[in-house]
Amino acid sequence: MKYNLISILITNYNKSKFLYKSLTSVQSQNYKNYEIIIFDDASTDNSIKIIKKFKKIKLLKNKKKFYNSAALNQINGLKKAFLKSKGRIICLMDADDFFKKNKLLEINKYFELNK
Repeated sequence: MKYNLISILITNYNKSKFLYKSLTSVQSQNYKNYEIIIFDDASTDNSIKIIKKFKKIKLLKNKKKFYNSAALNQINGLKKAFLKSKGRIICLMDADDFFKKNKLLEINKYFELNK
């Protein structure tokens, strides 16, 4: 089986309460060919401190919000993260989501079986 690079794009705004568990769930995957790109949208909590505890994370930071709409800010963040991504497969993840241990392996298998 081919092991494709999977890009995990995460948008974050003041989700420090969930962020550590979320990032741990990604880094404990049994599939290791992935990159994590986090777009932080000017968080004012401890999010950046938590993100910096993890290795191999590409952090993109907004100093201030561009839009008055949370949805537009999230789309803007995903677009910027997507432009930095190198993966053949893209996973979107919110900062308060969690992955099961075999999620990336199963996604890669599916893509390999369903060209």
